[in-house]
Amino acid sequence: MQSTDIKTENKSTEEKPKEKLEDVMKDLEQKVNPKTLTEGIAKCLTATVTKNDSIILGPMQQGAKEFEERVGRPMSYSEMRSMWG
Repeated sequence: MQSTDIKTENKSTEEKPKEKLEDVMKDLEQKVNPKTLTEGIAKCLTATVTKNDSIILGPMQQGAKEFEERVGRPMSYSEMRSMWG
């Protein structure tokens, strides 16, 4: 009996090319971090006055989700510190 390999992969769907980790981190850093010192202070003041920490934490949580989607794994502590201090 002759054995044959049958591939069941669907070649019609193309995989997205892998993004470089550094590119993903730089993109998310720019998306999440305040653009100016004034913007950062305003977010901190708003979060303090309203007692709503999601103003600061929400964008970082969304960034973490996007990181995982784009890279395929959760970010490490050092990656998080590198992007968001």
